[in-house]
Order: sequence, then structure tokens, then C-alpha cells
Amino acid sequence: MRVQKVNEHTIRIFISLTELSDRDITMTDLFQRSAKTEQLFWELIAQAREEVEFNLDQPFWIQATVATNDEFVITIMKQEDQVEGSVKEKAGRKTPKGRVTELVYVFADLEDVISAVARLPEFAQLRSGLYEFEKEYYLVLNRMGTGKKRFLAEAILDEYGEIVGTTGVFLSEHGKGIILEKAVQTLNAAFNKSTQS
Repeated sequence: MRVQKVNEHTIRIFISLTELSDRDITMTDLFQRSAKTEQLFWELIAQAREEVEFNLDQPFWIQATVATNDEFVITIMKQEDQVEGSVKEKAGRKTPKGRVTELVYVFADLEDVISAVARLPEFAQLRSGLYEFEKEYYLVLNRMGTGKKRFLAEAILDEYGEIVGTTGVFLSEHGKGIILEKAVQTLNAAFNKSTQS
């Protein structure tokens, strides 16, 4: 296992399938709450506290995604205090069952957005929008489902950008709308024609 500190509020923990197997944890266990995964989580937090001085002293959320064929990345992000004007003030829109239906990623520049969307798998029901806020670009994604394609997409997006806890509603009110609908398809049609089958 290795720990990467992204910033004061976020860490990524990389763990291999072999390391999970050694703890008798399956992929299914990892994506469901169980006593084994809870124990693993607190072990990871203890390791993060020692290695990168990451103290989990406030509410947080956790996301597990596939990094490679043999590795998972677990992202842990503290929920920042709700400061007026802060773009990271909400933890995403959830269904009644608690599953996050909207994901928002921030990118340093438009080139990173274009590169990321070129590699995304196709989603039949995908809804997406692109916004600019404080000189950064935000891609809002809805209806990505819950299967392997979603995990692959999240791993790709993590390479180019960073997931944030804001919402499309916040960005539509405070940011500048660049492509309000079908942003992924529009960007691919304009910039990534050669990559489309």
C-alpha cells in the first residue's frame, strides 16, 4: 500500500488485489460496507496519519476506483466547512439510497479536459456539462451507472483532474457555462474525431 497526499483535505491510497487477498477481502467487499472493510479503512487512515500527517478530524467521504488491472485507488476527502463562495462546499447529489449520481471534476486547463474525455468509455444515458470557475474548468457528469465502465471512467478522470465536492447547481449559479449539455460528446466531436470509432 502506498499513500499519496493530494492536499490538506485529500489523500489517495493505492492498494493491490494481492494485498486485498492477503486480508481475505474481495472486490465485492471493497465496494460494500462490512466489518472487514471498515477495519481495513481505519488501518489505512492510521498509515496515512503516520506517513503524510493526514488527520481525519472532521466529516469525510470515501471513493474507491480501479487504477490498473491489479490496483485500486481509495480517495479520502475531508468535507470542508461550508464557506460562502467556496466551490467545494457540498458532497454531491445523492439518491435516497445514498448513491452519488453526480460527479464533478476540476481541471487546471481545457487541454486536460479534452484529453480526459477522449479516453472515456461511452455511456448511453450520460449527461454532462462544462463550466469555468475561478480560472479552472469543471466537468459535471450524471447518469454514469455503477458498473465497471464507471470505475474505469473515474480512474481516467483522476489522471487528468481532481474530484471535488461541489454541484452542477453551484457552478451554474456562480461559474461560467461553456457547454451546458452533452459536453463530453461536443468536445469529442470538436477535438477528438480521430479517437472516435
